[in-house]
Amino acid sequence: MFRVSRRCASAAFLVVMLWPLAARAGETVYVAPGGELDWIALRVPLAHQQLGAIAAAEADRARAAAEGDAVSAQAPVFGAGDGPGEGWAAKKLPGAARGKAPLAARSTDGRCSGCGTEIGDQRAGRIAALYAQAVFTTGAELADVRVLELRVRYSDGMIAYLNGREVARRQIARDAGPTVPVDRPAGPEWETIYLPARGLLKKGENRLAVEVRPHRGERAPVLDLSLVARGGARIVRGPIVQWLGPTAASVSFDTDLPSRASVEYAAGSASEKMTSARSAGGALAVHHRVELRDLPGGSTVRYRVVAGGDVTPELSFRTPPGAGDPIRFGVYGDMRGGHRVHAQIVESLLDEAPDFVIVTGDLVVRGTDEGGWQKFFEVTGKLMARVPYYPAAGNHDVGRAGEEERRMNEIFGISSVPDRPEWGHWYSFDVAGVHVAMLDSNAYDQEAQLAWLDADLTAARKAGARVLFAATHDGPYSRGNHGGNPIARDRYVPVLAKHGVLLLFAGHDHIYQRGEAGGLAYIVTGGGGASLYPIRCGTRGRPRCPDDDGAILALSEHHYLSVTVQRDFVLVCPKRPDRTPLEKCIRYKLPRPKR
Repeated sequence: MFRVSRRCASAAFLVVMLWPLAARAGETVYVAPGGELDWIALRVPLAHQQLGAIAAAEADRARAAAEGDAVSAQAPVFGAGDGPGEGWAAKKLPGAARGKAPLAARSTDGRCSGCGTEIGDQRAGRIAALYAQAVFTTGAELADVRVLELRVRYSDGMIAYLNGREVARRQIARDAGPTVPVDRPAGPEWETIYLPARGLLKKGENRLAVEVRPHRGERAPVLDLSLVARGGARIVRGPIVQWLGPTAASVSFDTDLPSRASVEYAAGSASEKMTSARSAGGALAVHHRVELRDLPGGSTVRYRVVAGGDVTPELSFRTPPGAGDPIRFGVYGDMRGGHRVHAQIVESLLDEAPDFVIVTGDLVVRGTDEGGWQKFFEVTGKLMARVPYYPAAGNHDVGRAGEEERRMNEIFGISSVPDRPEWGHWYSFDVAGVHVAMLDSNAYDQEAQLAWLDADLTAARKAGARVLFAATHDGPYSRGNHGGNPIARDRYVPVLAKHGVLLLFAGHDHIYQRGEAGGLAYIVTGGGGASLYPIRCGTRGRPRCPDDDGAILALSEHHYLSVTVQRDFVLVCPKRPDRTPLEKCIRYKLPRPKR
């Protein structure tokens, strides 16, 4: 039998799975978060203490490249500039110290907040690399192990090894010298890495080893980790109601191992017999998308996902109402690392039971961090399993750094648009006669996007859409820290106004602002969880705003919007995360259709 052990319930232990985070049968925790690690640190003296962390790190890096560096360590010295030597990941670290994770250094203010073990003092120099190991023992359960979940919280680059074999690498180039820092910071979230277990472990003693390096603007790395083994495949992202039409839908999800998967579903009452639809024709896959067909309009569809030996609880979604019927949707944005507020908004939106949700961007802190996306899907999981979710791309959501790039198109399965660059993220969708154009403010200067918008709105009007909306991240008007985007104001607002777009939703500034300018009504809704920005102009004690933005109200509060489209009007109700009104609902009259 597979050995069962209790999973650590640490509040900081973040997991991508949407389903139970409590202990499950068939798991073995080999390395627990906050556990004992053997470690050794590689220190480089600061060139000029008075330059500050960023300048000093840059100076050290340049000097090291030119001259080679004298290196010392917190634990006993292990060599002059070459780290612990060849093969360190598969054998005992020479002269290592031992302590509980998280491993971190005392900061320049003299504190070591969140440290399990202090690995040094940043005032004494830069810790260029941290080498750590956890030794664990396997037994008879090894025969049943199929999957390993390696969870790591690190800053800012990382290489992980199991018994000397590299299993993960983040931001550290293969030819980088031992004191070279990584080029960009990593976010604060735990990242889960799923590993097929075959050939990685051996019976008896095993060694998990990790090297961590800081960003060039930091003086020390941070590390905590865990390793869990289990005997079967699981659903690790999703299910997500990725697309919803009048009589069809698609459900997507990921498994940690290539698996055969299906979705069982039925419309109507609980007594209705379920139909089964397979993923990829029943082939083995990790990324799954299942089409559900012949669904009745305006009805509840019950479903569950079966993948390998994993089965989700029974879930449900509603197919759209008929064209012209009332429809409700939610709007919010700029969540980033504000998980507590974001989770509260998700719960409130679930209570509102919207037909879909629009997001104005900045879903994560850094789009290049897989850990950030994992946490995002954890927070939004219950909502996305029941409601279609349509994001605009924020500046924090996209990263252009080679193989580490995270494209919104790939993550959310955004349908292709002719003539759009592969990294462009503009698209549109229709629900019950409501047309929504989603813009990519990172690509405002792309003529293809502007041409697409004009053609898209023309086609929507010709098709008889009863109301047009648009959403973007960096909008044309704002009284927050960023201010309005001049390209959006000068080039996009005229196109939106020409076609009679009723409302433009934007984010970027973490405020609520409502107004009308350039013939276009707009709402800045950037209060989804990230730290709030002040209102920089146009209020008491602040200077006059330099641009005529037609603002009616501007507030610095977390919030979301509940939008209801009726036959003759649209009602927009701004609400705080606890569903109390931010202001009274605003009524927008729908134009009469031309005869």
